[in-house]
Amino acid sequence: MLETNPLISLILAAAVSLLLTYFFYRKKSVTKMYIITGALRFVTIFTVLLLLLAPEISNKTVFTERPSLNLLLDNSSSIRKFGFDSVSQSIHDNIVNDDELREKFSINTFTFDEKLNTSDSVTFKGKQTNIAASLKGLKRIQKQSNSAVVLLSDGNQTFGEDYQYFTKEYQNPIYPIVLGDTTRFSDLKITQLNVNKYAYLKNKFPVEAFLSYEGDSEVTSDFRIIKGNQVVFSKKVSFNTENRSEVIQTELLADKTGVQQLKAEIVPLSEEKNKTNNTKLFAIEVIDEKNNIAIVTDVLHPDIGALKKIIESNEFRKASIIRVEEMNKIENDFQLYILYQPNVAFKRVLEEIKASNQNYWIIDGTDTNWSFLNTMDLGLQQTVSPSEEDFLPVLNPNFGPFQVENIDFSDFPPLLSSMGNASFLSSNEILLYKKIGAIETSEPLLATFGDNNQKAAILFGEGIWKWRSASYREMESTETFDNFFGKLIQYLASNKKRSRLTVENESFYYGNASITIKASYYDKNFVFDPNASLEIEVKNQDTNESVTFPMLFKGTFYQVDVSSLPAGNYDFTVRETSEKIAQAGSFTILEYDVEKQFVNPDIKRLTELANTTEGKVFYSKDFEILKEELLTNSRYLAVQKSKENIVPLIEWQWLLILLSITLAAEWFLRKYYGLI
Repeated sequence: MLETNPLISLILAAAVSLLLTYFFYRKKSVTKMYIITGALRFVTIFTVLLLLLAPEISNKTVFTERPSLNLLLDNSSSIRKFGFDSVSQSIHDNIVNDDELREKFSINTFTFDEKLNTSDSVTFKGKQTNIAASLKGLKRIQKQSNSAVVLLSDGNQTFGEDYQYFTKEYQNPIYPIVLGDTTRFSDLKITQLNVNKYAYLKNKFPVEAFLSYEGDSEVTSDFRIIKGNQVVFSKKVSFNTENRSEVIQTELLADKTGVQQLKAEIVPLSEEKNKTNNTKLFAIEVIDEKNNIAIVTDVLHPDIGALKKIIESNEFRKASIIRVEEMNKIENDFQLYILYQPNVAFKRVLEEIKASNQNYWIIDGTDTNWSFLNTMDLGLQQTVSPSEEDFLPVLNPNFGPFQVENIDFSDFPPLLSSMGNASFLSSNEILLYKKIGAIETSEPLLATFGDNNQKAAILFGEGIWKWRSASYREMESTETFDNFFGKLIQYLASNKKRSRLTVENESFYYGNASITIKASYYDKNFVFDPNASLEIEVKNQDTNESVTFPMLFKGTFYQVDVSSLPAGNYDFTVRETSEKIAQAGSFTILEYDVEKQFVNPDIKRLTELANTTEGKVFYSKDFEILKEELLTNSRYLAVQKSKENIVPLIEWQWLLILLSITLAAEWFLRKYYGLI
């Protein structure tokens, strides 16, 4: 493309086109037909030259950009509880409909509860409040440096990063409008309750309660824990202006299996305005036994300790490390046997495991004797090779027997094992594939196999301790890694027969949490079926009311969210509608609304937020003062900007259309008059 002035390019193109047209028609007599065809020839040549020279045409537009005024409306239920929902809506309408503010600002409305919502529709039904997340979301959307944020909220955040510290990096002023009664009332409340989710039958489980007091006088009350109609723990507590909190710790007996519901309460004062935060419901699931797992080995290796830690990361599993020569007899006390790098010394152990249909997990390594294992008729054969190789893991997202989380294996070190190809003689599912260098293979690195009478797994490689260390280095915790292999151990340790429809749910949920139930469905060959039609029928045990939800496909499982259900005890049935296969279960939703735990707005944090961002705090009656601040603040000025659009003529499609028309018209005329 020639970098010349567009006007000069056009003049040159016109001159050359005129000369060439004259050259082609110079010997012709001047008639009307020659004038028309000559004009067509001129336009054709001129268009071609324009396309070749491709001059650029610039178009500059000047516009005024007004500063943004972003309204953030708290959509949580605490606003309605305080009786300020109509006040919030009225303040919003006053700002949006004010002519002076609309002339100066570009006004945008957002709502938030757990996260920022671009919708301006408020229902005041949000179950949680995360102010920090809403401000982060707004920061990503709004890039203007001269914008303002008006935050209509009570300032009570129920989870997430503390917003008063996050906003030190916030560039735009924030003007909180405090929603709520600023009058201070005496209030006793349970601020936090810590309790385990599970307990063993006949064992004691700990309960820890954090109590707090707001007020100006000395008060006395009773804290108690109630199970059914029986008070199982009670203690008298006292508070004053010097002592505003107390931590109570006790242990309760788990005397019955199943889900046990209890209530912790501190008796409210007669003058208390909010008595909801004096009570907290909680539950514990009582289990009557542990899973005992044997790690049988003939070698010393760091993997042994890593396996024990993986197993015992769940308090309901216990691992015993046993030397193979000390393994006198297969005992029913163990639900799973992990056979680490088995050799000939494992012959009697394997024979008894096969005879008793015990579940097992073989971990391969450089000391494994595959010549021996191939003779044991395990439903698995491996070619024997003296060569060793490092194998990297690749997760199979379509693994079927149980649901797994996709932890990042890409940064994990390789496992060491002998070369060789594995073949299964029974049904199998591959959880991890082998990857050699950059080449992904279809060979299994970790797989399950067997039938409904006996479940087994095989890991082709030693060095699982390196994986656990890598997981800790990346996540600063081994919880995700332990949970991944914990699900494999749970699957192998269970004697439950495999079903084509499996359901995963908790025994109880808290009302403020997301309540999801997952399911997997397999065809007759136990291959995951992504085209199944699953639905769940949920029935309230107290009212006998039923509601049916479709279960949505989520890639490797089906899921339904039933968070809309009220607190209560429920039975459910998951069905595959075409084949009439079903699984039933039950769960409990405990009543808890964290938004009802507050008495007053959090003025302290809102003030800190305003000061940190160079804004100001206002109250619900201060609309005119806020308006004056926004209109007179010299920071919020309109900015005049220009935008230049440069468009090459070669991108103009109509030039090609014009070229086609002139060429066709000239050819037709010359053909019609016999000049061709």
